Amino acid sequence: MRLINKISIWFLCIILVITPVTIFISHSSIKRKIIEFEIKRLASVNNHMADLMQQKQPVDAFLKNREVAIEPYNGTIPAENPRVKRQLEKIEGMSEKEMALFVTSYHTINGRNYKITSHNYFINPNEFFSSMFVTMLWKMLLISAAVFISARFFSKTLFRPFKKTLEAIRHFNVRQKKKLVLERSSIKEFNELNCFIEKMTTRILEEYATAREFSENASHELQTPLAVLRSKNELLTQTELNSQQAALIEQMQIEINKLSNITRSLVLLARLENHEFAIEEDVKFCKVAKNVINTYEYWADLKNIRVTQNIDAKVYIKTNPNLVDILVANLMRNAIRYNEEGGSIHVELTQDYFRISNTGQPIDIPHKDIFRRFKKGNQKNEGVGLGLAIVKQICEVCNFRVSYAYVEGRHIFCVYFNEKYLSEIAAIPSRPGTQLMVFAGAEA
Repeated sequence: MRLINKISIWFLCIILVITPVTIFISHSSIKRKIIEFEIKRLASVNNHMADLMQQKQPVDAFLKNREVAIEPYNGTIPAENPRVKRQLEKIEGMSEKEMALFVTSYHTINGRNYKITSHNYFINPNEFFSSMFVTMLWKMLLISAAVFISARFFSKTLFRPFKKTLEAIRHFNVRQKKKLVLERSSIKEFNELNCFIEKMTTRILEEYATAREFSENASHELQTPLAVLRSKNELLTQTELNSQQAALIEQMQIEINKLSNITRSLVLLARLENHEFAIEEDVKFCKVAKNVINTYEYWADLKNIRVTQNIDAKVYIKTNPNLVDILVANLMRNAIRYNEEGGSIHVELTQDYFRISNTGQPIDIPHKDIFRRFKKGNQKNEGVGLGLAIVKQICEVCNFRVSYAYVEGRHIFCVYFNEKYLSEIAAIPSRPGTQLMVFAGAEA
């Protein structure tokens, strides 16, 4: 929900709460004031009548059109003087009851006590409430309409700098190496936000340049001495060596190759984390998958592993072709390396996912750690423990999701391209005996 909509709704909620309270307060105040005024008026009529009687002046002219009753009073004058009585009465010819207000005053006139009572009819103050309610209802409707209309207009002018800032951030690309310059505004808070964003993006560009320079230097500087070591080691193998020396040289060659693989993998991870790969190309995933499978079938044959595939044709995914090749190759190598002699591998590709499963023993590390760096299911294996970490990082860059599960003696890795498809299968209960899937890649 947009900020201006939340502000509008909050403002309307305040109106909805305050308006009934103000209606009640206004109704009570008006009712009290009307009755107080009428009591004072009737009391003044009684007092004036007592004054006329005290001065023995004629009262007929004053009593004209007034409801005043004068009676001798034999008792003592009460402490409550005047006395007020209110009651609802049905008047002939009127559809609704009216409020009758009686004010009785006690006076001593020429040595005798008199009770003077005047009364009047007026509209029941409760009848005002319905009129006030209708008025307030229309007021709330008009205010609500005014708030929503003015908020739309207000947001276009007030939040225009903020929207421009969001648009600039949305199109900011660290690989373009272009500093972000934001438009200044007359609003102080927006200017502070723009200054902070400019400083942060400048720092990101500097750190990105440093990281990229490091990865390039590492790729060049580390591979050069490794190549020299490899060539020197090969020269040693051409000399006369005894069996013990040959075994040591062979072990050195294995470690050199492993170190070279670690270096290349770490450099690749650094490039992935720095988002140095464009993912805007429609890649024919099915073709890449078939080529990688054909490349690794020879290695699978050496371990007597049967490879089956069910790959849909014309599967195009918007990503990077090099990353797709690395992704499929790493999963294929992992399936062969951690397989059993005489085992099997099954590869499946649809428009929604790429799945590869292989036979093998359960891993001896927690499932949540399988995509972490240098974590291997079998520590004695010749792998370096970076293949699945690279798979996870590629999925993050390409906005894929990758999952792992061990079901009925098979390791299953699945890369999902379609978020909607993933949400649909997530709602399906797991079969008994199926271990919990661990998702990596795009945030859940």
